[in-house]
Amino acid sequence: MAMVSNHVSLNYSYFSEAFKAHTGENFVVFLKKLRIAKAKDLIQDGTLKLTDIGKAVGFENIKQFSRVFKELEGISPHEFRIKVQTDAGLQQG
Repeated sequence: MAMVSNHVSLNYSYFSEAFKAHTGENFVVFLKKLRIAKAKDLIQDGTLKLTDIGKAVGFENIKQFSRVFKELEGISPHEFRIKVQTDAGLQQG
């Protein structure tokens, strides 16, 4: 958040308050949701390893990626991948 607030030339605290007032959620939660939404798109593509997807969307390691994914989606990235593959198989059949 510090990089973003500096980029838009706003005080860190002011940016945090303004962001929450405008979006209804804090910046960290917004960023987590954005990263996980992109990760879900990449998982559905089916070509990348989960470790690579986690890194591609900004997580330091697979453990952190899996924890945040499960926190927001209720299932692990691996379980999500299985669900996507199962759903795709059902649609083809």
